[in-house]
Amino acid sequence: MLRKYARIALIALSLTALPTAGTALAAERGPEAAPSQSPSPAPAPSASPGPSSGTNPSTSPGTNPGRTPGSPPGHDHSHGHRPSPSPSPTASPSPAKPAVKLTQTQFVDANKGWAVGTAGDDPLARVWRTTDGGSRWASSPIGEGVRNATIGMANADHGWAAGPSGCSESAGSAVCSKLNILHTHDGGKSWFVQWSKDDPKANADNQIEPVSEGTAYVRTRSAIWKTTDLGQNWTDVSIPGAEASPYRISFPDEATGYAAGRLGSACPEKGLVPASESADCQVAVWKTKDGGGSWKRLAHAPRKSGEWYPADVKFVDKNNGYLLLVNPDTHASILYATSNGGVGWKVRNTKIPGIRPYPVKLDFVDPRVGYVPLSVGAGPVDGGLLRTINGGTTFTKLQDPRLVSVEDADFLTARRGYIVAMNPQQPGSSLLLATNDGGDKWTDRTPPGP
Repeated sequence: MLRKYARIALIALSLTALPTAGTALAAERGPEAAPSQSPSPAPAPSASPGPSSGTNPSTSPGTNPGRTPGSPPGHDHSHGHRPSPSPSPTASPSPAKPAVKLTQTQFVDANKGWAVGTAGDDPLARVWRTTDGGSRWASSPIGEGVRNATIGMANADHGWAAGPSGCSESAGSAVCSKLNILHTHDGGKSWFVQWSKDDPKANADNQIEPVSEGTAYVRTRSAIWKTTDLGQNWTDVSIPGAEASPYRISFPDEATGYAAGRLGSACPEKGLVPASESADCQVAVWKTKDGGGSWKRLAHAPRKSGEWYPADVKFVDKNNGYLLLVNPDTHASILYATSNGGVGWKVRNTKIPGIRPYPVKLDFVDPRVGYVPLSVGAGPVDGGLLRTINGGTTFTKLQDPRLVSVEDADFLTARRGYIVAMNPQQPGSSLLLATNDGGDKWTDRTPPGP
């Protein structure tokens, strides 16, 4: 029978030109240590944990006005008692803002960024936007009825979102009937549906790869779509063949793109595993040189079968890229690297956790420096954030009590980046943390509820 395993959190990236590791991370505090497959549990958070040295959380204590004391009543022996002064009115407490639960963040520079998620009990997707590095935020919904949205911003003004709508609750989960691609031209203040398709299996498994202001690729559950005119028209540029199933895509430029997934007559839908190790289902990596007009399977890319599948593929330019395979049965992983556009691949690491915690994505900013967020999923395990400065040969697990479960990461450079993490004090809410030193210190930039 088919077995379910943890679904990978998906997200899209838009990265800028990046410095090399030699100038960006000149020194580590100690030798790099490869993380074990079963990392030790994080320290249990106290009721009011103090941030690690150098952090600057933005949380501030709430106001608790007390009564203004009146003068004690006096007594006049010749005129009797004087009346006591009336007590000052007590200020009405402000209603608590709904908790924010985030799934994604993206910044195009040190000031302009976005976060995607929900607020309180409202299941509809919202986007928060900032123009000052996260000190202040404004928010708005992403389209009418859209849930579980993913965004990809090409620049400070233009970007896209993808997500399902027409959703209803069934057996405790949402069942949706339509998939939408939306566009913003004003930095996320407003969103307009550009493309919509009836899909009884529409879900959150969507990825957006903007490569210029007018050109973007969107991978949905079953296809790859492309626009070259700001979304006025969308063209199906999917990999030919019913047996090809791309899980992740990476486009370092408008023409060059890579897709990683599975291929075979016995491959089940994403989220399921083949019935047996001998089933006709293999890992596959494809490449296009003409913007999706044609695809070719890379002959020397990994072709592992059975329960192995691609967690992510990430190219920092058209030649240098990484592929992470995981096995939910054995919890194993293999990180591969290529420096010649996928002609040849070398194993770089086998010690990244493969599942529980699962690697959400590969966030490499150049051929040497990269980050891997680890989400606990259903738990109970310890997640975190891994960093490499030697192209994935070794990873350091960054230490901060707030990095219990990291759901997304977006690094602009080797040192400056942003992450979404589960709030250890309120597991149903999220934190958005920023660093400008490669993750040694973090500042809380969590947006407030609407």
